[in-house]
Amino acid sequence: MMTFLAFLCPVAIIIEFGHAVEMLIEQATSQLPVERFEADLHSVCGQFDIRPTAGSKMAWGGVAASEYAELELALVATNLQQIIRTSKNVRQDYGENYFLIMQQEGRALMAQNEAKALLMPGDMIFIDSTKPSEFTFFGDHSRQISLHLPRTEVYERLGVNVQGGYSLSNDDPTAKAIHAVIGKAIRSQPLAAQNSYLKDALYGLLGMFLSAENASGGTEKANDWSQQDALLGKALSYVEVRFRDPEFSVNDIANSLGVPIRQIQRAFENLGVTPTKFLLAKRLEFARTALELREAGVRGELISGIAYSAGFSDLSYFNRRFRETYGCSPGEYEFSGPV
Repeated sequence: MMTFLAFLCPVAIIIEFGHAVEMLIEQATSQLPVERFEADLHSVCGQFDIRPTAGSKMAWGGVAASEYAELELALVATNLQQIIRTSKNVRQDYGENYFLIMQQEGRALMAQNEAKALLMPGDMIFIDSTKPSEFTFFGDHSRQISLHLPRTEVYERLGVNVQGGYSLSNDDPTAKAIHAVIGKAIRSQPLAAQNSYLKDALYGLLGMFLSAENASGGTEKANDWSQQDALLGKALSYVEVRFRDPEFSVNDIANSLGVPIRQIQRAFENLGVTPTKFLLAKRLEFARTALELREAGVRGELISGIAYSAGFSDLSYFNRRFRETYGCSPGEYEFSGPV
């Protein structure tokens, strides 16, 4: 499934949510048509359905593939709303690989086999490509490394009862060890004689992780997906649908979900932001993307029209908040893209 592309990637360090997180690979990105992103995703990762922000024909990001120490890696950067692998996708493209997905930047809600995990930078999840799965992205942009593990090799090394949907947080020692092994493979470009040792180390760590999960039946992870986390997922989905309505407010989220507004506020604390600030950021993000498309000649409306379509009813308020966030007025904004 993987097509190996020539790809040079420096190593960088990022800080997110107050934690130092090592970005193992830095990936080139660009603005590209949604159809192009989908085609690249199919070429590198297999059949998936993609869901961009409503009405958007352009996407930021990119999909590329590389190989280090005989390990196949897919690099996915996107600002799409969702990437979904349906039962139909599985029938069209019976997966040759398992995916070990490592979040590099941004936040993503990933789900498979009734298990859900809100991934922050450094977190990872094990996905079975023969089962449906969902990936929902939040914030400005998201980056992942997807380590593609051949199904036959996983069976030979770890046994046949390998389930998808198990996740590891960044502060777990096994997650740190996996990051270290993959980082070693990327940075040192080991000799061919060393490749087998790195691969053995990786599979040994995966075996420890997955055997413990299989023994517990995944109940610990299921319990970790608390009611508060489930409420956050529902609230985020509701914001995605309604944020462009100027009348929409945080009170509407609470009323729609039938819970007190304080409960919504506590749920958003998991993201380190208030629901009001998240809603504002979502609207500003939409407006910024529209301005980029306007600059590229894809959209032609006035700045005032962009502000209103993003959910702002007060143009002066929009201009002030935009300047506070991006350091310039909407009319002065020029797209440079994330590094």
